[in-house]
Amino acid sequence: MAVAQTQKVLYYPESDGEPMAETPEQFEAMMYLVGALQTHFSQRQDVYVAGNQFMYWVDDDPSQRVAPDVYVVFGVPKNPPRPTWKVWEQGKAPDVIMEVSSRSTAPEDFGKKHQLYERLGVKEYFLIDVTREYLIEPVVLYRLRGAEFVPQPCEHPAELEWRAYSELLGLYVVVRWEGERYRVRLFDPTQDRYLPSFDEAVEAYREQLQMAQELRQRAEEEARRAEAEARRAEEAVRRAEEEARARAEAERRLRELQQELERLKGRKPS
Repeated sequence: MAVAQTQKVLYYPESDGEPMAETPEQFEAMMYLVGALQTHFSQRQDVYVAGNQFMYWVDDDPSQRVAPDVYVVFGVPKNPPRPTWKVWEQGKAPDVIMEVSSRSTAPEDFGKKHQLYERLGVKEYFLIDVTREYLIEPVVLYRLRGAEFVPQPCEHPAELEWRAYSELLGLYVVVRWEGERYRVRLFDPTQDRYLPSFDEAVEAYREQLQMAQELRQRAEEEARRAEAEARRAEEAVRRAEEEARARAEAERRLRELQQELERLKGRKPS
């Protein structure tokens, strides 16, 4: 009698329970990059942005996985959200990957991940040292040329600012000194502005909402003043009409009195 064989079901975890980042600066950078990119591409339905998720590239080995800090994929549906990125299901690896690196993760970022992303065909690979712990230039960009990553020059437009341009994103990835520490920013050269963080976007929305409310209040006040002016104008017209009627009546009465006076004097009216 043949014994039916049950097919092994593979489990691909969505989390390993490890923290997202080692430092508050790294966590803030990751959250900013994911949020700013999602907002930047919000009108495009063929761009998927996510981060701190497992990426699997072997369909029968869940142990083969990495967790890119930030990744962007072009040419795939934005929805539904994916709890993990499985290369064989989605048909491709991410186009852009960013790792918010540190001294402890640098060996893997420059070694295993570098080799893996290169092999999977990731087109742009960024390494970002937001705390300025170990990299001379805190933004490192590798661009895929053929089958190999080629390092790209990092621009240094100011004493405490470094930037690398993403051809795919159309944005600069920037590390710059802001106030009291270094921060990661995305700069849009077509708009000549930095993409806002979530908090900055909320604050800007609040300011715009307040401005709109103030404009509406001023418009309502102007409308009320215009209505009052219209009422005053109508009242002035009404008074002028009454005065004209009164003047006409007075003139008519005066003529009658003059005629009566002429009659009494025995004279013919003129």
